[in-house]
Amino acid sequence: MGCCRSAAVAVTCGKFDRKVGDLVMLHSRACCVWAIRQAVIISSVLLANAPLFADSYVDSKSPDGKVALQVTRGDKQPFPQSDALIEQGSGKVVVDLDKDQPFDPEAKLVWTTDSQRFAYVRRTDENTESLGTRVFQRNGATFDEIKLPDLPAPKMPAHASASERKSVRIKPNRWSGPASLELEYEIITWSGWRGAEKIAFQFDRQGPPSIVKAEPEPLSILDYYLLLPDGTLETPARSWLHNATVDKENGYMSVSGDGAQPSFEVALFRYRDGRPLLALCSAELESEDYHCITLDLFELGADGRMQKAPRKIFPILDQWSSGEYNKKIEDFRFYLPRQGRTVLVRSAKTKKILHKVTWNGEKFVQEK
Repeated sequence: MGCCRSAAVAVTCGKFDRKVGDLVMLHSRACCVWAIRQAVIISSVLLANAPLFADSYVDSKSPDGKVALQVTRGDKQPFPQSDALIEQGSGKVVVDLDKDQPFDPEAKLVWTTDSQRFAYVRRTDENTESLGTRVFQRNGATFDEIKLPDLPAPKMPAHASASERKSVRIKPNRWSGPASLELEYEIITWSGWRGAEKIAFQFDRQGPPSIVKAEPEPLSILDYYLLLPDGTLETPARSWLHNATVDKENGYMSVSGDGAQPSFEVALFRYRDGRPLLALCSAELESEDYHCITLDLFELGADGRMQKAPRKIFPILDQWSSGEYNKKIEDFRFYLPRQGRTVLVRSAKTKKILHKVTWNGEKFVQEK
C-alpha cells in the first residue's frame, strides 16, 4: 500500500518500518491510521483557535435605492456590532454610524420618502434593552447628524418608583412629511409601569429642529399587558416586547414564543365604565399548531395592576380551565379579534367555527 494523505500531514509508507528524522513510520496500515489521527487532532486545534467569520448584512435601503444600512458583527464574544451607511452599488461607507456597540438585531433606519433624511434607531443599553434615536440629513454626497433638542420626559404612573430599574426607549414612529418626524419616548420600569410621550419635530435646513407638539400617550393594551401578574408568562411581560406585534389602536397583540413560553395573543376589551379587561390566549408549547388552546382573563385590581378575572364570564371552557385536562374539548382553538369584540372558537381539525362569543361590556355572550 502506498500513500496516506491529509491537509495537515502527507507521508509515504513503505512495506517495512523506517525512520524519518525522529519520526518512526510504521507499517503502511498503521501509518495511515496515525496520519489520519494526527490530521484530526491538528484540524481540531486549528478550528478551535480560528475566529469565526464576522456576520454582515444590508438592510433599511433608502427609497431611492442609493444607500442602505450595513450591519457587521464581530467574531468573538461579546460580538460587538458596527453600523454604517453604505452606497448600494460599491459598498463604500458613506457614514460610520456606530462602532463596536452592543449586539442589536433590530437596528434600523427609518427614511423620509424623498431619501433626504433618516432616523437611526438602535439599542443603547443591552442590559435594560433601552433604545435611542439619532437623525441624519443629506448634505451633498454624505449625511450629517442633526442634534435633537432635549426631550420632555414622559409622566410616570403614581405607583412607579423613581429609583427602580428601567428601560428608556426613544424610537421613531414615522415621518409624516419630508421634514416632520414623530417619535415615541417611553419608560418601562422593571415592575411593569409605563409612561410614554408622543413628540413631533419639524426640521429646517436653515436652523436646528424644533418640537412642535408633545403630548402624553393614552393608556393602551401595552400598559395593561405590562402589568400582568407574576407567573402569567415564563418571564416578565416586558421581556417579550421584542417578539411582539402591537396594535395599540385596535387593542391587540401577537407575540411569538420561545423556549418554555408558547406563542400567545392578547386582546383588550372594556367594561361599560371604561375599566380594562385583557384576554390572553396561548398556543400549545412546541406545536406546529400556533392557534390558542387556553384562554385567561384579567381585570384591573385595586393596586393598579392586572389580576385574574373570573373565568366564568367566558362561557366556553378550554382544555385546562376546569383545573384538569379535558380531552373532550381538545379540538377547540380560540381566535381573539384584532378588530371588533367577538372571539371565535374553531375546530382544529376542520377549521369550522364552533362558537361565536361576543363581549357586551359586562360578560361574554355566546351567539345562538
